[in-house]
Amino acid sequence: MSAIKDILAGLKTAIELNGKVVAVAGAVERLTTDMRDLDRRVVRLETIVEIARPDGAVLRIAPKPGSVPPSDR
Repeated sequence: MSAIKDILAGLKTAIELNGKVVAVAGAVERLTTDMRDLDRRVVRLETIVEIARPDGAVLRIAPKPGSVPPSDR
């Protein structure tokens, strides 16, 4: 009888874990969608800033230390 109880307890645990995994997978999917939306918003903001600059300069990410800037090549 003890072995059957252990098997049933293990199955119950597996079923509970499966439900939790499904819930976490749904939360990750929602977070992925939110991140995509935020990325699109940041791109729009960057574009607005670039267009609004009075000197017409384009914003660039700072070069890595030791690399040669494109204008000096």
